[in-house]
Amino acid sequence: MTSSSRAALLARAEIVLSRASTPQPRAEAEFLLAAVLGLSRTRLLAFATEPVGEEEEARFWSFIEQKKQGKPVAYITGETDFCSLTLRCDPRALTPRPETEELVQYVSRLFEPGADPDILDVCTGTGCIALALAAHFPRARVTAVDISKDALCLASENAKRTKLQERVQLLQSDLFENVMGTFDLIISNPPYIASGDLAQLSAEVQQEPQLALDGGADGLDIIRRIVSVAADYLNPRGTLAMEIGAGQAPAVAALFDAGRWEGGVKKDFAGIERFIFARLK
Repeated sequence: MTSSSRAALLARAEIVLSRASTPQPRAEAEFLLAAVLGLSRTRLLAFATEPVGEEEEARFWSFIEQKKQGKPVAYITGETDFCSLTLRCDPRALTPRPETEELVQYVSRLFEPGADPDILDVCTGTGCIALALAAHFPRARVTAVDISKDALCLASENAKRTKLQERVQLLQSDLFENVMGTFDLIISNPPYIASGDLAQLSAEVQQEPQLALDGGADGLDIIRRIVSVAADYLNPRGTLAMEIGAGQAPAVAALFDAGRWEGGVKKDFAGIERFIFARLK
């Protein structure tokens, strides 16, 4: 049997995924074939005429079949890259997004290199934010909390995988319920999808844990709870940084007492007002 080339497999897979109404079918196919072959997408495409072995091809088509059913790529491959870390990813937690990487990049500029901030990551999920900040600030003290025991197990696996388990304390907590002490930074990517919008999400997103998505009637239930008590857990001049949904910035900004907080909104790479930064006066 003649082996198919990488380019030929990608062309066929793109057609299959296009017929299944998969967003960005070519890119998805490239990610999946690169994962099967253990290559970067750049190297995959640079040597696109190389043949693919029968076992690898069979695995690739099993991945494509899962993608047709709307399964997130990171759940299919079992891992995802986030801020230079390779993390385990599965249905126990939300798949880390590029926007959340932007949030980490923004907050990384809040402190000087070599700083030793106390950081609290609320709704940690995979642990991506906490681990990325622990890696960026080797002297930081990082606490990461989540209400989901399953998510914390995944975060623990990722802490060990990145060799940061001694740097990040994981704690099961309904937001601040079990949190002790104060912090220089509280950061969160909380659930912010309005309950009524969940059914309209893509098939891919609907396979992710609803607990990590559902923000209540207007999407702001968890955000309101965070803002209402965050000041009690911040050091003087401490910062609260959050990722929020498209169109939510005015309503979220209105939750902050202007006499106590200062800050503003930052846009993501798509120009959407995606991040709230508020510092205690």
